[in-house]
Amino acid sequence: MLPSFRRYDLTVCSAKKFLWFRVPKVGTRSILHILNNAAIDLDAEHPYHCHYPISMYKDYFKFAFIRNPYDRLVSCWLDKVVKNNLYEFSPHKLIEMQKFKNFVNYVEKQDLEMGDTHICLQSKLIDLNEIDYIGKYENFEKDLLYVLKKININCPMVEKKNASANRQHYSTYYDEDLVKQVTKIYQRDLNIFSYDF
Repeated sequence: MLPSFRRYDLTVCSAKKFLWFRVPKVGTRSILHILNNAAIDLDAEHPYHCHYPISMYKDYFKFAFIRNPYDRLVSCWLDKVVKNNLYEFSPHKLIEMQKFKNFVNYVEKQDLEMGDTHICLQSKLIDLNEIDYIGKYENFEKDLLYVLKKININCPMVEKKNASANRQHYSTYYDEDLVKQVTKIYQRDLNIFSYDF
């Protein structure tokens, strides 16, 4: 019953034998909505920063969803800074952080391995040695329907929750220098998950 080396945000269901590594800004509310509507008992719905006993879940279907890091960072900035000030910046600092470039500079100075999960490396939010399936946000409906079939949950349609309205394509928020900067920040994820700008 040795615990996992790292801590993860997990959703666990013994009835359906699955373990989901939750990655913020990658459809988590949509997935939770579907699981809640399925009326299944979750042993753990949304605990944060948990060690888990690896051997106990060996025969569980373990999955996660990931997102292009350039897109995910824009989504985080729009939702957690521009809209909600999750980081509790002072009024003066918040005005500064309304510029995406300034937020990228802020992110560059953070601990992206153990810090805030909204900007953390996605590869550090998933136990890559114990994962069965990694879906992509870019193929969200198809990949999620595959997962739901694997865990025997019927869902005829995937409804996206918490999607940003009237948002431009992520590429419009970048200039050449910002692309280089974010590439350096998220190089590990870009390499592991085969993403590019």
